[in-house]
Amino acid sequence: MKFCFFGMGSIGTRHAENVKTLLEHQGEHVEIHAFRSSFNAGNVIPAEKSFFSWEELEPPYDAIFISNPTSFHLETLLMTASLGRAFFVEKPSFHTAAIPAGLIAPFSEKITHVACPMRFHPIIKTLKEQMPGRVLAARILCSSYLPDWRKGRDYRKTYSARRDLGGGVALDLIHELDYARHLFGDPVKSVKITGTFSSLEITSDDVAAYILSYCDRLVEVHLDYFGRKKRRELELFCEEDTFVCDLLDNTIVALASNKTTSFPQVDFHREEIRYFINLTRSGGQSFNSLEDSVQTLRIAEGGETR
Repeated sequence: MKFCFFGMGSIGTRHAENVKTLLEHQGEHVEIHAFRSSFNAGNVIPAEKSFFSWEELEPPYDAIFISNPTSFHLETLLMTASLGRAFFVEKPSFHTAAIPAGLIAPFSEKITHVACPMRFHPIIKTLKEQMPGRVLAARILCSSYLPDWRKGRDYRKTYSARRDLGGGVALDLIHELDYARHLFGDPVKSVKITGTFSSLEITSDDVAAYILSYCDRLVEVHLDYFGRKKRRELELFCEEDTFVCDLLDNTIVALASNKTTSFPQVDFHREEIRYFINLTRSGGQSFNSLEDSVQTLRIAEGGETR
C-alpha cells in the first residue's frame, strides 16, 4: 500500500510509524511518501521518498494523510482530491466551521476520517457500549502545560501558540468535545467562554470552558494550556454513584461504592490507524467523517450544531 503525508511533524511522523508497523506486521509492503514544504526539511523517517513539488508526486495513493497546520487543511484537501480515494485529516478538520458545504461535498463519495483517537481509548469504548448508570451530569477536564508538549521545541513557535495558524485550546483540545458528542450526542444548547490568562507567551486562548445542555443532562468541559500537572478526566454523576474516569491512569473509580476498575494500556492512536486502514480496504464510511467533524467544530467555536 502507498501513502502520502502532508505534514511530517510529530503527529504526522507518529501516524506514519503506526502505518508501517501495522502493515509490515501483516506482511504487507508499505511505501510512505512525504510532501515537504522546503528543501531544508529534507528526508524524514519513516518516509521512503520526499517530494518538494506537486509534479514529483506519484499518485494514485491508497490514502492521503493531512497533518500540516490546521489553517492549511482545507487547501491541502482540495489540492489532493484527485490523488487518492481515502483521506485521514488530523484534528481539527478545519480552522473554522464556516466552510461552504459545496467545497467538501465531493468528498462524500470518498473515504474521509478526521482524527478522534479518544474514541479508541478503552474507557471511552466501554462507556459508549454501556454507561454505569443514568448520567445526570458529566464533567470533562483536559489540563496540561503547553511548554511540556513538544520537548526540544520552543512552544512559542508552535501552531498551538499561534491564533493565526488555528492554535488555541478550543481547537487544539477538540478531542474532549468530540468524545462528549460521541458519548452523549449533540447538545440542545451550548455556551462557550474562552480567554488568555496565564503568563504563557502565546497569541491563542489558553483556557476554554463549555456548558453543553441536553434534555436529560448537563455536561461541562474544561480545557487549558497552563495546568502544571497533566490531567485528563471524565466525571459521571449518576443517580446511584459518582464515577471518576482517569483517562491517563486507565481507571474508573466509583466514589460511593469505593470500587476501582482498571483497564489495559492501549495505544489508541495505533488502534485508530488500524480502523482507518480497514476502512480503506472495505470502502466503509468513518464514524467521524469530514461532515461529522464540522458538527464538533461548530460547538468548539461556540455555535450550535445543525
